[in-house]
Amino acid sequence: MSHFSKIPPHVLDAAADWLVLLHSGEMTEIQQQQFEQWKAEKKQHALAIQQIEKFTQGLTGLANNFPSESLVQSNQKFNQTTKRNMLFSLSGLFALGLAMYLMPWAKWQSDYHTEIGEIKTIPLKDGSQLILASDSYIQVNFSQQIRQIKLIEGEIYIQTAKDPQNRPFMVETQNGSVEALGTQFTVRQEHREQTKVKVYQHAVAIQPQVSSQRQILQQGQRTFFDSSHISKPIALENDKPYWTQQLLVVEQWPLQKVLDELYRYKKGTYFIDPELKDIHISGVFSLQNTQQSLETLAYTHQLELSYYSPYLLKIKKR
Repeated sequence: MSHFSKIPPHVLDAAADWLVLLHSGEMTEIQQQQFEQWKAEKKQHALAIQQIEKFTQGLTGLANNFPSESLVQSNQKFNQTTKRNMLFSLSGLFALGLAMYLMPWAKWQSDYHTEIGEIKTIPLKDGSQLILASDSYIQVNFSQQIRQIKLIEGEIYIQTAKDPQNRPFMVETQNGSVEALGTQFTVRQEHREQTKVKVYQHAVAIQPQVSSQRQILQQGQRTFFDSSHISKPIALENDKPYWTQQLLVVEQWPLQKVLDELYRYKKGTYFIDPELKDIHISGVFSLQNTQQSLETLAYTHQLELSYYSPYLLKIKKR
């Protein structure tokens, strides 16, 4: 468990998908080379493979011991449906096992959460409104002294209401606190590394966890902070949080950043040819139908989408 906690979730997801492909028996020589390159890129990659293989002992035997008659037709190769089903089953086994094993206790104790791809509106008892982005977890603590939201993971949009008791409205993250000063704003927990804040109306006060520095962030500004430092504020790109309307609005974003945002609303992971990562993208994309958004990107920028499992996508130039 201690080894898993040191590895970022996106690395574990990628490692699981590589192992699904490896155990499927359908990995080509080129894919094998890509797998070895990915594993050698960072120490975390190799460690993730090692830890998942330990966790899923017996999976290889399961894959190799499927009755041959269920995988062949008339002594020919696997048909496409059987291969897809097999990959889907193995992917599901990885995903389910990892989710149960890796989910922190704080997530189990959350008051509200969203599944991957889900956006949920939550009315609070003080009249405020909160919207949870995909795969987000919060705890709500309203007392006589304070209105507190603990953001365990993910992103939230908050529209605060005036409180007759004049209690402060606080959002606590793993990096510090954000106090609403009569406002509309979003807070996003980036794993444990940093917190992103965007203010769409009025202002907020940011207080890092282990610093005496307190900074006011004004309407139309965004910033990020860790437990000891607040970055310099910069202007917002959009005048509203479009994700609350299930839209991703981008202007001159690198392709990799666009894909990362889409995959916050989609299960699985992707691999992209390095020369494509910095292609500039502008447009409006659906977060409700991420598959359609991927196909739109592929059509408008001459990309080839190759699916090796329902959860593993390879993107290259067409």
